[in-house]
Amino acid sequence: MVDVAADLRAGLVRALGPLDRATLRHGIADTVGLQQIREQAGQRLARYGSEADQSRLLGVRAVTMRVLGDFDSAEADAAAAVKYAEAVGADLLLAPARARLGQVFRVQGRYAEADQLFALAEAGELPRTLTGAARAYAALSCLSQGRVTESLIHLQRASEQNPHAFVMQIVETALGLAEELAAKGGFGPGPRPWAERAGHPAPDRYQDRQTGRWGYLGPNGQPVVKAAFSQAGDFRGGVAAVCQADWGAIDKHGTVVVPMLYNSLDTPTVDGRTVTGFVGGVAVAVQRGRSGVVHRSGRVVVPPRYQHIAVHPAGFLASMD
Repeated sequence: MVDVAADLRAGLVRALGPLDRATLRHGIADTVGLQQIREQAGQRLARYGSEADQSRLLGVRAVTMRVLGDFDSAEADAAAAVKYAEAVGADLLLAPARARLGQVFRVQGRYAEADQLFALAEAGELPRTLTGAARAYAALSCLSQGRVTESLIHLQRASEQNPHAFVMQIVETALGLAEELAAKGGFGPGPRPWAERAGHPAPDRYQDRQTGRWGYLGPNGQPVVKAAFSQAGDFRGGVAAVCQADWGAIDKHGTVVVPMLYNSLDTPTVDGRTVTGFVGGVAVAVQRGRSGVVHRSGRVVVPPRYQHIAVHPAGFLASMD
């Protein structure tokens, strides 16, 4: 599938200037180029109607609006990009969309919202370069709040995962500021675990000791989905694979979103792992010995007619024998 915004994102990197230490915002190296990218994104939005294309193009336009100082428009575009990405369910689309909206919140001083989105942008089956970039911007949000220790953890991960010059300039600038803040006021509060940063986005799986069946607990440790399942996977992308007599999936409220029709929902990935449930918004569904692919909404993406299927970021690998 062609990425209709790839060239625009590359143009953004060229048009943005270095991170300013005083404001923790990027400068502008090419104002005209930035404006042209914004206009081209708008023109393509009228031509490309798929949810994935809309998310990518709105994300690009949101960045240009943010850098140019139009925060209301940037927030509207970035929030719409997240909604389109959520509808698709693909981690590679959703993570950058969340990070871009987090950036809008960060520069506005809405740090709690920004921190949650940066944390969620780390979740899923993602390349290290993508999580590294999200970590770099999460560090800036922490520095603005005096969370120096937590920012240093993010900066270490960012430098390990994404050595691109654009990211490393952010890391180097942030390290200098962190040293200065620590010397003046200490290292601030201790680092928060991922679940706290992400706002406890999903219930935790638990097994009832009396019945042996599985359910899910909320952040207060109380059941939010009763223990009614013989087998269950963790929540991934807002849904969890569960089994009664057959496998299906539920949302965070326990509502069935994928009918209980399948022999299994174990999803092989191209790196050799097998995930119980969904990867990038889809799962490998087995029916009568044949494998297909089901979307987290319950929509059948690939009918169950193959012997083996593995989920790949660019599509699926399928075999008949």
